[in-house]
Formats: sequence, C-alpha cells, structure tokens
Amino acid sequence: MYTPNPIYLLLTLLTIHTTNACNPTRRDIDPADAFTIGTDGPAPAATLGFAMNHIGLLTTNLTGMKHFYGEILGMRLLFDAHVTPEYTVTYMGYAQGGRNGTGFQSGAELAAAKNNLWGLLELQQFNVSDDRLIASTERSNTFGHVGLVVPDVVKTEEYLESRGVRILKRVNEPIKDFTGPVPNAFGLGEFAGLHLAAKKALVDAQGLIGLEFFLMVADPDGNLIEIQQQDA
Repeated sequence: MYTPNPIYLLLTLLTIHTTNACNPTRRDIDPADAFTIGTDGPAPAATLGFAMNHIGLLTTNLTGMKHFYGEILGMRLLFDAHVTPEYTVTYMGYAQGGRNGTGFQSGAELAAAKNNLWGLLELQQFNVSDDRLIASTERSNTFGHVGLVVPDVVKTEEYLESRGVRILKRVNEPIKDFTGPVPNAFGLGEFAGLHLAAKKALVDAQGLIGLEFFLMVADPDGNLIEIQQQDA
C-alpha cells in the first residue's frame, strides 16, 4: 500500500493555502523544518469521546458582549443563567445544524444539546465586582484570543468595519513591531521584556504560519478575535 510522505502532504497543504490568500511568505526557512506533525499514538482509552465544548470569558459588560458575539458575529444565545442577582452565566454559539447542512437551530434546541456541542462561548459577569478586567490586548496573560474561520476573510473585514468593530490588524498587513494590542495578545509585546532580538526573529518568521493574512479585531472588552480564511 502507498503511504504518502508527511513532508509532501505538508507542502501540498501549504500550496492549497495559496488559493486562499493564506500562503506563508517567508522563504528563507523550509516550511518542512518549521512544522512538526504530530506522531503521538492513540489517546488513553479513558478519554474516548472527550471534546472541547467551550471557552470562557469574564466580562463586566455582558450586554455589549452579547451584542457583539450575537448581532455582529452571528452566534446564537443558548441561555442566560442568573445564578444570583449579581452573577450571570451566558452561553452562546453558532448553530451547529447550520454548519453541517441540517438547517437552522433555535437557541432552545442548542441549549438542550449544550453538552453535546463544541466551540461554544461562555460569558461570566459578576456585576458588583470592582476589579478591572485586563484584556489580553492590553496585558499579556494566559488568555490569548478567540479564533474564527470564515468563507471570505476580506469580505469579513469589510463587514466588521462597517459595523464599527475595532480593527487591530488588517488582512495582508504583517505585524511590524513589538508594541500594541496584537503583540500583547501573542505574548511578545512590551510586557515580555527587552528581548528585542528574539522578538524581531519572531516577527520576521510570521510568514511561516501566514500570520499577516489573518484579520485581527477586538471585542467590546478588548479580547483579540483572530479570523482566518477557511480552506477550500
């Protein structure tokens, strides 16, 4: 039986990205040397069926966050859980029936299937807190960004800009320095020390993952939303 060469498969995938405006532009490093394809064996039997269900964001502006992720980015509201008069947990997500071709799903249908879904967003608001929440774009922390894929990243940029969304980095625009919201969210901003040579090397290497072709925007709390082009 013919077994494809992993390096050939990697280079084929990178070639496919060319048609999607996601082709890495740096050529002084062989992509085959930059990417290490996973070769680990089967997961432990005890983890069979595990799946990533959601990511969680803390907020002090639940109304604004629900508007952004719902009315602008198109997520549906599964539910608001008013745990106490001060504490609310909100779940949002894309209609997964729409994604797999089975049609529209209401919020009630999504809520009923919550623990069998993936890619959900959990927003938590404690509306009496006097703590100022710091977004990853303001100060590097263990949260980096929310990642989306879209059918047309250029049209998405136009759409989001028309809705007044804060654009942090445009499509086809590389990261040029080590300061500002995008470097902060990627852990190489001004809070990452004075390691200028290492930072410059990372900025120079961004073409290996096509970073300049990603769209970067901010949600109302300043969290980074990274938007990539879907593969054909």
